[in-house]
Amino acid sequence: MSIVKRGEVPTLFESPSHCCGCGACAAACPKGAITMSEGKNGFVLPVINSELCIGCGTCTRACGLNRGIGSNSVGPFFAAAGRDDVSESASGGVFGAVAREHISSGGVAYGAAYEREGNTLRVRHRRAVSVDELRPLLNSKYVQSDAGSCFADIKADLCEGRRVLFCGTPCQVAGLRGFLRRDYEGLTTIDLICHGVPSARMFADCVEDYGKQFGSPVVDFRFRCKREGWGHSLLLLLEDGREVTIPAAKSPFYDMFLNLKTLRDSCYRCPYAGRLRAGDLTIGDFWGVDVNRPDVLKDSEKFNQMKGVSCLLVNNDRGREFIESSNALDLCPVEFDDIAKGNDQLRHPSDLPNDRELYIDAFTKGGWKSIYKLYLRRERGLKFIIKRMLKVLLPAPFISFAKSFRSRGLSS
Repeated sequence: MSIVKRGEVPTLFESPSHCCGCGACAAACPKGAITMSEGKNGFVLPVINSELCIGCGTCTRACGLNRGIGSNSVGPFFAAAGRDDVSESASGGVFGAVAREHISSGGVAYGAAYEREGNTLRVRHRRAVSVDELRPLLNSKYVQSDAGSCFADIKADLCEGRRVLFCGTPCQVAGLRGFLRRDYEGLTTIDLICHGVPSARMFADCVEDYGKQFGSPVVDFRFRCKREGWGHSLLLLLEDGREVTIPAAKSPFYDMFLNLKTLRDSCYRCPYAGRLRAGDLTIGDFWGVDVNRPDVLKDSEKFNQMKGVSCLLVNNDRGREFIESSNALDLCPVEFDDIAKGNDQLRHPSDLPNDRELYIDAFTKGGWKSIYKLYLRRERGLKFIIKRMLKVLLPAPFISFAKSFRSRGLSS
């Protein structure tokens, strides 16, 4: 982040990998000189109108990502599950449980929800002051949401003395804190163990394509439907009332996301992919709980793998006070490493695939149809089938030896 002299138009980021697109700079600008602009690759970046800019530097001071706003998590750490219905949540329903309790006691909650735009869906952060308004904020949405547009509303709530609970990706939480510029006693923030985010445009185009395939627009999209247990399957709700379930492995969008092909540039160098956290609390799936902490599952009434088990990191005193005052969760103490073993993004950022640019370039040049064709050719073509057959027919030690031999050959 560059040092800005008074009156100069600032440089907001050195390269796209230094911008998370949270929108804090645009929300903070006193002259409305910054807009969040969607590039041909689908990702949003801030653009300054130099004729409106007064060079005050408010935008660069609001940048939570490049300022590294946050602190190392101090614990304690828990396996966690909501005490009420968690069927609408992706795992143990921690956010839903604490948000319901928070709203019932007069608080306000903010989180990501789908909004219809014609025949497609966008994801935006939304305000909820009732349990009914909270429902759209539940369940994981593996796409970048528009969070910055609600930052001013959050500040207004806080200034009016309301207690606010905000849940988002770590960079969005950092952006909110940068925008607010000071600590508010009434604010509690929850960040997610984030895998990274594809662009909103790619998701919108994918959803619109599904609508064309099934002959009816998609009105709701569940990435982690629990009808077959805690895991990976997609549920599409169509405008005509039909419901369509799709295995994750048969969804190109989800498969490319899981294999890190379509994340935004900044995700591959995220400073919050570790113990440094922007939020007061951190939540996510407790992947590997059955291996790393099987004792947790002995209390099957509280922690059930079919329903999903969450992890909870208490990052500071405010997070600890919030959890201690809550009666919404079942908790079992664990160690940080127990959680991190099953969550790569608590150990390092998502690895940048060698072919990631191929996918982004394909989308840039030809939209969803182009990236879909590339995916089918590379991931579902003859090469893919041969790989699958070899995995079945050949012993694992031989495959490992072949990979190491190939690597030595490429490096020589």
